[in-house]
Amino acid sequence: MPHRRSRPSPLPSFGPRRIRRDHEADRLVLDEPVPCDGRPVPVALEQLERFSALMASQGWPAHVSRLAYDRIYAGERFGFAKRVGRGELPGLARALVAAWRASRCVPPRNAPKA
Repeated sequence: MPHRRSRPSPLPSFGPRRIRRDHEADRLVLDEPVPCDGRPVPVALEQLERFSALMASQGWPAHVSRLAYDRIYAGERFGFAKRVGRGELPGLARALVAAWRASRCVPPRNAPKA
């Protein structure tokens, strides 16, 4: 029987953030280029980063930038984690699924009002 190799855990993505230097302090500040409510999946990047890290710790990939901007990918990853995750992951996935579902029904910003 051949020996199965375990695949390495992917490193979590830290998402689409612009880095700027704060000139008054010796540190870098990470900015969110698009506010949470303007993204297709309106969830704070910190939650998506936590989700990605929990998924990676259980051996499954979840890329933060795709979770934030790709509704189909996000729904698939959240649903998968809710069904088969362990520990804290299913609870976080349920909360993210609720936000994902709630954002589906929001009308486009430029839609004419009836």
